[in-house]
Amino acid sequence: MDAAFWQAIVDADYAVPEGYSARELMPELVSYLGSTDPQLRDHFAYGIMVRWIVRQDYTPDDLRPLVEQMIPNLARGVGEQGTDSVFLRSFSALMLAASVYYDNHRQPYLTPDEFRRVFDAVLAYLRDEQDVRGFVAGQGWAHSVAHTADLVDELALSRHADAHDLEQILDAIAAKVMTTASPLLFNEDDRLTVAVLSALKRELMPRAAVERWLNTLADLPAALGHGEQFSDPARHSRYLNTKNLLRSLLVRLLDDDLPDTLRALVPDVRAALQRF
Repeated sequence: MDAAFWQAIVDADYAVPEGYSARELMPELVSYLGSTDPQLRDHFAYGIMVRWIVRQDYTPDDLRPLVEQMIPNLARGVGEQGTDSVFLRSFSALMLAASVYYDNHRQPYLTPDEFRRVFDAVLAYLRDEQDVRGFVAGQGWAHSVAHTADLVDELALSRHADAHDLEQILDAIAAKVMTTASPLLFNEDDRLTVAVLSALKRELMPRAAVERWLNTLADLPAALGHGEQFSDPARHSRYLNTKNLLRSLLVRLLDDDLPDTLRALVPDVRAALQRF
């Protein structure tokens, strides 16, 4: 299919074109996920497929093989920095986010084992991804941290996620900001905070686990060294990324619509921030 075919779908409010099925068109759209052309990758592949997932133009029988295809994509070229391989990983994470969203909000279809395969692969990907570029000139969004945050958010909301899983999610997010030696400049802290808040809203974790997590973040400045954290760019990035996550979390916890159990964390988050 050419660009005009896909643009006609966009212009028709993403309606599946007459004479075709969403399933039939999926393989070609999937092939664009790793493209360096932002129109093919972001505008067409992701833009069309996510709407077909949300509107249930795909069935669980369509999504299961998609999930199985996306999981190994998360590891393709992982560890590289500044290469084009990031686009396939990052946009595969977005497709997994949409697929888990379908399970959470449209029709449950993931088995516990299927959820576990996604969960384990995603936390490994969040840990191992080294290409944290946001917007890439001429190629559009890479945004691996933000896209993975969207996926982790859906995993936190899953009926399959228990208290231990939620603690793992918080720890993985903390590790990401505390070890990323480049500044996260493209709203990644807010996207990660959405996932943190989703985990907290489940109210499955003991208060002690949440306090431990906050203390882990708050301990970073001392671990970096109060002189080196400002003179060394890598350490300063880790400092700022972690501080920005806590700031973003504090702002969200001040929302009057949150239950008192969550708003009770405000003093703890403030105390953590005071150590920066």
